[in-house]
Amino acid sequence: MNTQSNVCIIGAGVAGGALAAYLARNGMQVSIIERNLSEQDRIVGELLQPGGVEQLRLMGLDHLIGGIDAAPVKGYALFKQDQHFNVNYPVETGKEITGYGFRNGKFVQNIRAEILQSPNVKVIKGRALDLVEENGRVIGVQYEDEEGAVHTEKALLTIACDGSASRFREKISHNKNKINGYFVGLVLKDAELPYAGHGHVIVAEPAPVLVYPISSRETRVLIDFPGEQAPRKGPELKEYLLNQVLPQMPAQIQPSLRAAVEEGDIKMMPNCYMPANPRRQSGAVLLGDSLNMRHPLTGGGMTVAFTDVHRLGQHLLACKTADVQAYDEAVERFYAARHTNTATINILADALYGVIRNPELSEACFTYLKKGGKFAEEPVAILSAVSRNFKLLMRHFFAVAIHGVRTSKQFSFKRSYKMIGDAVRIVHPLVMSEKPDPFTKMALQLAKRMF
Repeated sequence: MNTQSNVCIIGAGVAGGALAAYLARNGMQVSIIERNLSEQDRIVGELLQPGGVEQLRLMGLDHLIGGIDAAPVKGYALFKQDQHFNVNYPVETGKEITGYGFRNGKFVQNIRAEILQSPNVKVIKGRALDLVEENGRVIGVQYEDEEGAVHTEKALLTIACDGSASRFREKISHNKNKINGYFVGLVLKDAELPYAGHGHVIVAEPAPVLVYPISSRETRVLIDFPGEQAPRKGPELKEYLLNQVLPQMPAQIQPSLRAAVEEGDIKMMPNCYMPANPRRQSGAVLLGDSLNMRHPLTGGGMTVAFTDVHRLGQHLLACKTADVQAYDEAVERFYAARHTNTATINILADALYGVIRNPELSEACFTYLKKGGKFAEEPVAILSAVSRNFKLLMRHFFAVAIHGVRTSKQFSFKRSYKMIGDAVRIVHPLVMSEKPDPFTKMALQLAKRMF
């Protein structure tokens, strides 16, 4: 059976489902293919920054956060040995800015409920097999239904939103994702957080730990394991968590963390890095983790996804005619300008991780943010995606390194040179992957040669 929609989306997850909902509520005919529509228990996509909440609001989809016992998040707390402090998200026009932590599966089911009741969305339960091409252009998707029958769903534009392990990325992109490490995830029950309603970053050894609420009674803990090899579940991992990680955690959460480790419900996820490097393919586009990934330390993934969903949706809805050429031009405009809205989120995620993994820069970052005022408020505004100011991000990033040089207790030229050089080496490839302006590109290339 052959049918045709304006748009065919592969994957009804965070990005694909939200795009279907946004386009459909604005009158576009959408088909969406999803293999499994049941609620999933995952440890990705659980923290939505205020900038992501705002993107949902602009699309008329912010109600999807409701009814899932989402936990408001109003800022971050940082811990390093026996020191700690918190920084709240910025306040805009007298209104407190809020992010949310929630169970990813429940949030995705809210999105799916929205599209299942839309008359403009055709939800297909099936497994996408391949992109269908004609004269060098993608014209739809071949999929297998629940009975094993193969069908073709035709569309003017096919959008692959099939996640980090995308089967279709190689057809529409030059990139392959790089695994930098793994998060080991546990859920704490009725934990007492040192700073209620905050994400907590514990600068532990050998790698950071992230803690944030995901419901009124649940708290997520993500423990970083650097490297390409995933840790093995079993007695050795349990012993490591209890003997190496637990003692470095804030005292208030240690009892609930111990209980979670003893219970043994441990999940893992790879921490991937992949800048957007799409290959222009007529009739097709990538979105979400299929297109672009960054370290999950800052919780920016869903904010990038919703920013892209909103921008691509705007370009498609602005087309005066629903035809192949108009949609291809809309995709070209989206690809050309998307970095202006997502670069700061992407760069900050991996730059902050690189800083925390560097002992001297980590100490410099901690004491810099601890100064408070604009030294904390402006970086947190960028982390929350309330600000997307690239120059502000660069200013604070290098200010941290300079602060480290100035406050070092063992000052030496060699040590200072190394600290600035480490900062340059961390940020240089990240900025270069985000289409920097000519001046920034030249300045960073010069700095790289100097250090």
